[in-house]
Amino acid sequence: MLWRLQDARVEIIKDMQAIMREQLMFFYRETRFKPAAILFYRDGVSEGQFKTVLNTELTAIRRACSSLNTDYKPTITFLVVQKRHHTRFFPTRAQDEDGRNKNVPAGTIVDTDITHPREFDFYLASHASIQGTSRPTKYHLLWDDANLSEDELEQITYYLCHMFTRCTRSVSYPAPTYYAHLAAFRVRSSYMNG
Repeated sequence: MLWRLQDARVEIIKDMQAIMREQLMFFYRETRFKPAAILFYRDGVSEGQFKTVLNTELTAIRRACSSLNTDYKPTITFLVVQKRHHTRFFPTRAQDEDGRNKNVPAGTIVDTDITHPREFDFYLASHASIQGTSRPTKYHLLWDDANLSEDELEQITYYLCHMFTRCTRSVSYPAPTYYAHLAAFRVRSSYMNG
């Protein structure tokens, strides 16, 4: 697989269309099928950049799909993963506390009251904190061709937090996002070390 360098502090993924086309072709070579649905978890985006990132990257994904076949139009679901926030949850009853740190149990979802009134976003505390107060991850749905229900999307997201092969427990955000971080770290390390 090829890797690309991107300038620091640039939030739009450079060459997204080429990257996506390459991944779709790899998927097709391995399975002999094109994916009917694409679920895209995007990290590193602030709320002020949602519209720009959505317009640019969704268009690039669609162009990559149509470059394989003009009739190929998979459903695309696009979520932003936000880890840097100051929201924390605490159980209101002692019997709901998880472990010695008295955190909410892994799998706790908050999708009402403190979320956006008109847009779909939710918090998921997908992991049991080993030390200190657990930090939930915030998810913001930017696009959904598949018309998934809130519950379906939350459940898929939680299941993906159990797919990280380096850990026997659930992790704090979906495994594909973890793998993207690992890939970026390896490329950065290789590049910096010559």
